[in-house]
Amino acid sequence: MDEKKFNSMARPELTHPYVASKQAASVIMLRQATGGKLEVYVQHRATTMDFAAGAVVFPGGRTDAEDSVFKFEEDAQPVLLEHVHGWQRTSLGSNNRDRALSNSSMMLRTGLREVEEETGVGLQPHILRPWGNLITPVGYPKRFDTFFFLATPDDDVLPENITTEAVSADWHSIESILDDAEAERLALMRPTKFLLMDILEQNTIDDLLSRDPVVQPIRGL
Repeated sequence: MDEKKFNSMARPELTHPYVASKQAASVIMLRQATGGKLEVYVQHRATTMDFAAGAVVFPGGRTDAEDSVFKFEEDAQPVLLEHVHGWQRTSLGSNNRDRALSNSSMMLRTGLREVEEETGVGLQPHILRPWGNLITPVGYPKRFDTFFFLATPDDDVLPENITTEAVSADWHSIESILDDAEAERLALMRPTKFLLMDILEQNTIDDLLSRDPVVQPIRGL
């Protein structure tokens, strides 16, 4: 992902005093539809929410205390080691192997928990891949150090909108989301738009999964 490209995107004026960022996870569920178009599962946030009100977003949310103490089964350890490698340049990385594993476990648990709470779907850990790390710039009233996963669920995985945070949710082609945002028929936050455009540059899921697995953090300006 190109940090310069992200920071060249239009942004609102930032005037809020400094606030510390909070860690969060977001899961980009992706599938290749008939005809080859890439589709993502997105939520239309309720306009009553105090964050991202009315925006189209991926499922996700902040880490909870439970996430940091959750223990995965032994068969998930190879996945966690891959995630340690993927997150090594982010704030989850550490020279202490146990700490790096703990951090990666916490974030994976956050992503899986949020998807299940918001869509009713229990994704398997091995289909989640570290994908992006975007950090909200200083000047916003809420700031997040957000870790994005790319997930490629099987066709029989059928998420539903079961969260009160969103008024609707469904699969949509990336092109249609970007077109609707351009026509102001829906609202996209800058990170969401950037991630969708980045994914769209690839032709297939195989092309996406062949990308370098080490995530470069993007610190928004």
